[in-house]
Parts: sequence; C-alpha cells; structure tokens
Amino acid sequence: MKVRLISYTAASIATAGLLSLFLISTPSVRSAKAATPAQGRKPAAADNTPVPRMTDGHPDFSGFYHGGTSGISEADEGEQVTTKTENGSIFFDYGGANNGGNDTIAPGQPPPYKPEYMAKQKQIASTVYGWVSHLDPVMDCKPQGVPRVGLGAAMQVVQNPKMLTMMYEDAPGPVYRIIYTDGRQHPTDLDTSYMGHSIGHWEGDTLVVDTVGLNDETWLGMPSTATIHSDKIHVIERYTRPNGKTLQLETTVEDPVMFTKPWVMPVRKTVIGPADDYIQPQACNTNDKAHIIEPSSKDSFTCNWCQKDPDAVYGEGAKSASPPAVKPTRPGGGGGGGGN
Repeated sequence: MKVRLISYTAASIATAGLLSLFLISTPSVRSAKAATPAQGRKPAAADNTPVPRMTDGHPDFSGFYHGGTSGISEADEGEQVTTKTENGSIFFDYGGANNGGNDTIAPGQPPPYKPEYMAKQKQIASTVYGWVSHLDPVMDCKPQGVPRVGLGAAMQVVQNPKMLTMMYEDAPGPVYRIIYTDGRQHPTDLDTSYMGHSIGHWEGDTLVVDTVGLNDETWLGMPSTATIHSDKIHVIERYTRPNGKTLQLETTVEDPVMFTKPWVMPVRKTVIGPADDYIQPQACNTNDKAHIIEPSSKDSFTCNWCQKDPDAVYGEGAKSASPPAVKPTRPGGGGGGGGN
C-alpha cells in the first residue's frame, strides 16, 4: 500500500483539494498510461461498474474514498495525468487523472452575501496568500464543518438502514459525522455544533440530507471566495452513486442572515480507494499563524513552487530563460507559494 502524500494544512484550507498544476520544461516525461502527447486530457471511458446496494434496495455508499490524496493517482484507460504544450513543456496533474475534486477545489460562484457581509468576505480575501489565510479556523484545528467538509480528502463511509456515518481522516484532524436515516426529525432543543444535526431520506437512489444546528465558527470553503456564515445556516445535500466507483454530492446552502438567496455549490465527487487502503491515524497541529505570509506591496503570490529570485537559486540568467509563471486554475496541496 502506498503512503498517502498530503500537506494537511493546505488540504484543510482547500477543503481537501490536492490538484496542483505546475510547469516543467521537459519534453519527454509522460504518464505510463498516457504514452502519446496531447493538448488536453482525454475523457475517461464511462464507468459501468454496478452500484452496490443494501438489503433494502437503496444504494450502499459504504467504502473507503481517497479523493485525490494518494499522490499521483492511477489513470483510467484513455485518461492523462500529463498535458504537453506546444513548446514541449509538460503539465503534471498531481491530483491524478482520477481526482474528482473535493470540497472547494472549484469554488464556482461566491455565496450571495448581503453587502455588509460581502465587505467582510473581501476583507478576509485580502489576507489570502495563495489560498492560505491566517484567519482560517482550521489553523486552530477547528473542524471544517458542514458544508465545507463535503466528501473529505480521505474518508470511510459506514452505512446501514438507520444511519450513515462519515469518518474523515483529516478535516483537519480526525472527525466523524452521522446522518440519521431512520425517520427521526431534528431535535427542538438542539445545541449548535461544527457538524450540526443531519437527517436523511431517500428520493429514488438519491440520499437527501438536511442539516441544521451548525455553529458560526467554521467557514464555508476557500478563504478567497466563501467564508463566514451565521448559526442560522441550513444545508441541503444530495448524495448519489452514479457507478460503483464514484460518490457525488450536490449542495445548496441557505443563510437568511447573511445571504440574499440560497447558494448552490459546485458538484463535488470522490472515488473509491484501493481495496487495501484505509483511514490512517492523523493529528492536527496548530500552525504558527504569526509567520503566515500576507500579500503586501513587496510580496504577492505568483504560483505554487515558484522562485522569487531564480537567478539566485539556479544561476545568472535563469529568470530570463524561465517560462512565464503559470497560475494554477485550482488550488494545489503541499509546498509553499512564491512571491514576486
């Protein structure tokens, strides 16, 4: 079994997203399963693996899901982990061709904040260096909460007809969530918490989950896009399993205090991990927030693994010979960002 490669701080910030794109000026390096150059990734063949079902006939979501956290994932036939550009450079997708995306990898439209709360969101965004902010609650090891935790970076799902349990390896530390499917209603005297109280019902093969009782100590997602919410937040999730490999999540968030209308998050997906993989013990360490960089007139984020002074690192003339910096279209995981 391969050891999962993950930067837990960055994964928490990006809500477990480990998709990084960076440029290597090497014309011949390729994925073993992508032997021919191409200008873009080829679509994967349709997955027709059967959906497992419980004894009551409903889809069984049980299993270990690794998302994109296992380093370079194995590519499906027809998929590419690399993309070759016209000048011979190679982009490596370090989330792997199988990475369906977790949490807020693709934030989509920001929440429809009311003006006064949008101003607060912009103030938080101004502290972001790359995709990290020292204001992020996960820096203090607070659970990501719902809806940010989503499908997690690595999680174990255990399901029976009465409940579904999600156990997260790193969100940002070991966290669990229970969704009750036995017909109960939300308590009337509910205390707020990071994961709230979740009840689910089936609409065909879709598990519809209703969550209330969430506190206001978590963020919705990425510091640059979606952060604050009130404790009146109401989250509706729709879980489906389109095939035996994939778990998919659609999410709508309501916040009558801070939003002008419901916020529909991008569809998130994760995939079943290797048969011998499992949740591994992790611990969340609080970060030295005083030393987390903020943008300034002298230091602004360029891209992951970029050098501020290539000449000093690689020798005179390296800066002029380097290809233009490429800003990732999605947040990466691991490594520090450079400035210019």
